[in-house]
Amino acid sequence: MNKDELKKVIIDLLSKEGPKTSTEIRDILIEKGYEFDMIKFREALAELVREGKVKKEASYERKRFLFYVTAD
Repeated sequence: MNKDELKKVIIDLLSKEGPKTSTEIRDILIEKGYEFDMIKFREALAELVREGKVKKEASYERKRFLFYVTAD
C-alpha cells in the first residue's frame, strides 16, 4: 500500500471511529488486513497532521496523543 492510499484509509477510519491513538490506528488497520510499512504509516500520519486534515491533541487521561479528522 502506498502512502496516499494509507492516508485515505487513515482518514476514513478516523471519520468512522472517532479519535484514536497512533497505536490504535495501526492495530485496527492490521486487524482489517491492510499491509503497510511502519515508516510509511508514521510518515502518512505526520503528513495528514501537517496538511491540516488530521489534528493531533494530547490526552492527559490516556497519556497519549489522539488523532482525529478536522472539520472541513
